[in-house]
Amino acid sequence: MNGRTEVRRTTLTILRIAVVLGAIATLGACASIPQRAWANGRSMTASRAYQSVMGGNQSMQAHRELMASLDPRRLNYSELAYRPFSQWWY
Repeated sequence: MNGRTEVRRTTLTILRIAVVLGAIATLGACASIPQRAWANGRSMTASRAYQSVMGGNQSMQAHRELMASLDPRRLNYSELAYRPFSQWWY
């Protein structure tokens, strides 16, 4: 009976150690934040839309501007009016 208790106790200790090591490894990944993420955060907080929203402007226009500034596909995009029958001759 004593042998079974020792085996069970050893197994639980090994399991606990594995859980702790897994948690430490997971948190270690969070500690290494790439420089690009820091640069993205700095540029976001410097934007006019972010300053407006953080200053208390809760309008839909301010939130739309903030969301548009966060979209990477529209970073250097400028909207042009659609002209269905424009210049056809190339």
